[in-house]
Amino acid sequence: MTFREMTAVVDNGGAAAVAARPRGVGRPSTVAQYAPQISEWLREEPVLSGAEVLRRVRGAGYRGGKSALYELVRRLRQPLATAH
Repeated sequence: MTFREMTAVVDNGGAAAVAARPRGVGRPSTVAQYAPQISEWLREEPVLSGAEVLRRVRGAGYRGGKSALYELVRRLRQPLATAH
């Protein structure tokens, strides 16, 4: 909730005058658009290294950072690790 929305609630006697809406924080993810392709690669080769995923995705046009990509790979691998 923004400061302006909180002020409106206080001025309104505590009744919420503005419907809360979810908001995105920060910039949109540049790596998210590559998630389906990375998931497919990990299904085909579950032991594929993060460095190899980075090499492949850079070849597909990704220009973002390593950390964001490695975090995505980690999140995509989790379901694979718990399935066994």
